[in-house]
Amino acid sequence: MNQWAMIAGCSHTAGTAIESKHCYVHVLQQHFQLPITNCGVPGGNSSTTLASIVAAVRADSKPKFVVAQWPNPVRKSIWIGGKHCLQNINACEESFQLLLKHDINNFYEPWAQSVIVANLLCNLANVPIINILLENINVLTVKLAKQNIILHVDEKLPGRTWLFDSAASDKLHHSAACHKQWAERLTKLLNEYTTPQILRAALDQP
Repeated sequence: MNQWAMIAGCSHTAGTAIESKHCYVHVLQQHFQLPITNCGVPGGNSSTTLASIVAAVRADSKPKFVVAQWPNPVRKSIWIGGKHCLQNINACEESFQLLLKHDINNFYEPWAQSVIVANLLCNLANVPIINILLENINVLTVKLAKQNIILHVDEKLPGRTWLFDSAASDKLHHSAACHKQWAERLTKLLNEYTTPQILRAALDQP
């Protein structure tokens, strides 16, 4: 059976520091009983998420839809001595720190551009995309709204939040309870975005 959906993101999507069966991607796959490709990259950023989406929509067997779990914007891919390094505010070198010191838009602008390009490519490929950010950075929500892109953020309201607890085995990532809650919210979003025709076509695949 071809993939029904793909989910791109960072360590949250990869399921770092929890059993794979508890990762929200696996929970969604079990719920829908349809194949979902997990393209989570531990330590990933907007560039790695965009790269996964580009590869998916260009594939011969493209997904029926995409979920993009956009990592925190203050992350960056940096090349040091020919080596690709994924850096964040807790593990970075001087150039990263200088960009952050000069202006947060050094991170916000390329992040927003990655989201815009991903949505444009999915629209051109006729693949629905759901954009989520497991926190809330209002300026980014407003920026994307101007491009008619909906970003599902943590609104601190019943059914419209993303639960965080830093209770995974490494005490940095999030527990199975969080992943379960993320899956529950995403299930509602997928049911909203997925037409009966798309779901029926996926079920009828050999």
